[in-house]
Amino acid sequence: MLLKEADIKSIRENKVTFIKKFSLLKRNYDFNLLSQLMEENPLVIDQKSRIGNLQDVFHVPKVSNCLTEFKTFLDFLSKIFKYENHHNDEIDLFFSFVSQVGESHVDREDVFIMGLKGKVIYKVFGTDVTEYIIEKGDMIFIPRGIKHKVIGITPRIVAAAGFFGARMKAQM
Repeated sequence: MLLKEADIKSIRENKVTFIKKFSLLKRNYDFNLLSQLMEENPLVIDQKSRIGNLQDVFHVPKVSNCLTEFKTFLDFLSKIFKYENHHNDEIDLFFSFVSQVGESHVDREDVFIMGLKGKVIYKVFGTDVTEYIIEKGDMIFIPRGIKHKVIGITPRIVAAAGFFGARMKAQM
């Protein structure tokens, strides 16, 4: 996982931060892998939208123990940014089989979103509206309370690490 000092500083200052090629993912994250994870683990799939006919956005909560790299991703971010432990801190997967537009929303936790498959636009509403294109291995940090919208350009899979606890003061 590649973080430059400027990225770390930006995240510590609670700024939306986009990191191209954050991770050089070796595994092929595809829908076959999702199917395998479902068969081998007691996971639940939630529908985030109600369009039907597999055109929805799907959410698979709490997957950090399914693959080693998910646990590593969560632990790495927790230690680098010194989050206080919270029972809801976890990795969730989001996926869709078709191009899809989500509703604008605000998360109650800090989220680190990493692209695993496909292309996704994260539209962030701040003083200016900024769009970030996330592809496999890219990551975006969106602090809690920042309004954003997700636009899946292609079928996609993303991993979202959510941290609900406060950050301890870090040495700069």
